[in-house]
Parts: sequence; structure tokens; C-alpha cells
Amino acid sequence: MSSERVFIHGFAFGGRAVGKRADGKVCFVRGAIPGETVEATIVTDRKNYSEGTLEKVLEPSPVRIAPECPNPCPGCSYSHVPYSMELEWKQRQFRTFAEKAGLRAEADGFLRSPAGAPCRLQWRNKLKLALESSGSGVRAGYRAEDNRTLIEVRDCPLACGPIREMLRSERWKEELPAGEETLLLRHTAKDGVRLVRKGDKEILTEELSPFGCFRVPSDSFFQVNPFLSGVLAQKAAELVSSCRPERMIELYCGCGCFSILCAEREKELRCVGVELDARSMNCAKDNASAHGVSPRCEFLAGDAGKTFRRRFPRGLPGNTLLLVDPPRTGLDRRTLELLCRSKADFILYISCAPDTLFRDLAELEKASYAISESTLLDLFPSTAHFESVTLLKRID
Repeated sequence: MSSERVFIHGFAFGGRAVGKRADGKVCFVRGAIPGETVEATIVTDRKNYSEGTLEKVLEPSPVRIAPECPNPCPGCSYSHVPYSMELEWKQRQFRTFAEKAGLRAEADGFLRSPAGAPCRLQWRNKLKLALESSGSGVRAGYRAEDNRTLIEVRDCPLACGPIREMLRSERWKEELPAGEETLLLRHTAKDGVRLVRKGDKEILTEELSPFGCFRVPSDSFFQVNPFLSGVLAQKAAELVSSCRPERMIELYCGCGCFSILCAEREKELRCVGVELDARSMNCAKDNASAHGVSPRCEFLAGDAGKTFRRRFPRGLPGNTLLLVDPPRTGLDRRTLELLCRSKADFILYISCAPDTLFRDLAELEKASYAISESTLLDLFPSTAHFESVTLLKRID
């Protein structure tokens, strides 16, 4: 492996700095900052790019700060720069995906200013670590860049205070059942810290400010940043209200938050939520009852596409909004085709991955949908990830 000078000029999506070596070849180096010259050990050298490990900062940036995290894991991609720089580069990355997607719409016409995070640390109320056992006992940590090496973690500054205390005290070792391959810790104001075991059937109570409490299975999805999850929900509810639909169909609805809060806000709105996880769907029914909207919120357990076709065999009625919140992989091919043929008047797409988001938006544009607006919300500060909310309107 050779050592090279790299002149850094930006941050790539994923959080690594990107620059050029003396021979002009692109090189990705985690831990560097735009404007710096660094020395990096080249660990991967391909035809069009290379990857390096930061060895020394030869010409440091004046904005470089000392990370508050002691762990050398790749998760905190921006902990060494001011938050204003992190948010600026995330918005740049979001714009780049929009501009390279081959859309008819101009990015300037639909991109809105990003919503930043109020705090960079102690926001995560759910933490999942890999486990490894040896003669000296069990260790918990994150995987390194090679996706194999375990970086032991005894404290994570991104985690909320009670989870950090659980890690530092190692009390989790007392509760860990034999044979567990991961350590999953969750915290809610009502339930405290919970170690979620494989096959756990516990129901937790999450708070979504200012919309109240929602029941959710301990092993199911809920936004992990309570400081911004309500901002995301508020943004979605405002966009739904602006469309004034009579019906809303929510795919991947989880425990039903979006359908329920939109039904609370719009007193004539009728909602149908679809969720593959039956336990989450049962929680959605309980949540709708607790929030007083059961008569206008129906929840169905099943595959998004199959359940949609079974519930609406003749297509959607007029003045309907489709809300989708898929996993990082985006919409699967069959569900995307379903949306393109749905003739829904509006589609609200909530995404945690801009690459798959704009891939899907390009297909929806071809199916006569126009992008009305799209906003980045930084629910994952210090990391490479962020959330977004995009509204599309049918134009034919």
C-alpha cells in the first residue's frame, strides 16, 4: 500500500471526503475536510477512483474541530466539522441527486431550504450494536469500513443519556440472553431503557411531539430522533392539508402515526394504512382508538402491493393522496409500478435515502406526476444520513 498526498475538495454522499491525488485520480478519504491537503494510505485503487485511509493532515482547514466521540467508527462522518458545514454539504448532496436523476423538473423549482437539527449529540433513542464473544467475554460495537471488523463501543455520544449510561455501566451484559447476535437498546420517556431480545413481544409507548403518544412493538420501526420526528410529522401533515384530499392511503404505515395525525388534523379525511408487520398494524388500530379517529382510519396487514390491489380492485376513487414511507432500498419494482398506474391525485414520498428517492421520482415523473416540493430534514446529525419529504401532483 502506498502513501499519497490528496487535495480535498468536497464531501461525497456517505460522508467521506473526496479529493484528487497528484496524478489527478479521484480519492475518497474519511475524516478529511474540503480545502485540506492530507496524506492517505491507498487501500483500494481502481480504474476511475481510489480509496484511502487518513494518516496525517498536512494542511488543516481552519474550521476543523475535535470530535466529541472517542470511537474510530465510520458512523459519525461529520463530527470533525461545524454543523453549518455538515448541513450545507448534505443539501448539496441532495441537490446533486436531484440534478443527476434526469428529471424534467428543475431542482431550483422544487428544492426547499433544509430543516437542521437542534442538537448533534444525545438524540438517538435506539441503538443497535453487533456482538462478538471470546474467551474474555462478549463485546458490543459497530462494524468498521470493511463491514467485518468490530470496533468496540462502551459509550456512544449520539445516544440519549439513559442508553449511554447503560453502555458505560455494561448493565446490558446482565440482561443479555445467550445466543444473541446483536444488542438492541431502546429508550422512551415512559418505559425507560429496554434491552430488546430476539422474539420480544413487548409494546412500548413513544412520544411524537406535539401529537401525543403512540404504541409500537419494541422490535418495530419508529423514528429514532425525538427532537425532529415531530417536525417531520408536522411537515407531512401540512403538505397533506394543502392538498385537501378526501382519502389518504398510507403504504408501509407502521404503527399508523401519519394516518392518525392527518385524520386528527383534517376532520373529513378518511385513511387506509397498509403494513406488513401484523403486530405494528394491531398497534395502529389501538393508536387510532386512543386518538379518537378509529371510524375514519382503517388498517390492513399485508404486502403493500397485494393489499392495495385487493382493497382497490377498480382503482382509487377521486381526490386521493398516497403516502409512502419505504425502507432505505426505496419502493420495490412492483409497488413503484402500482403507484405509477394508481392515478392518485397526490403522492407524498417520505425517504431516508436520496439515491433511491430520486430513482423512484424519475419513474413517477414519466407516469404524469410533477414534483411540487422536496425538503431535507436532518434527523441524523453527525452521520451521513438524512430524511426528506417530497410532494408530487398528478398533471394529466
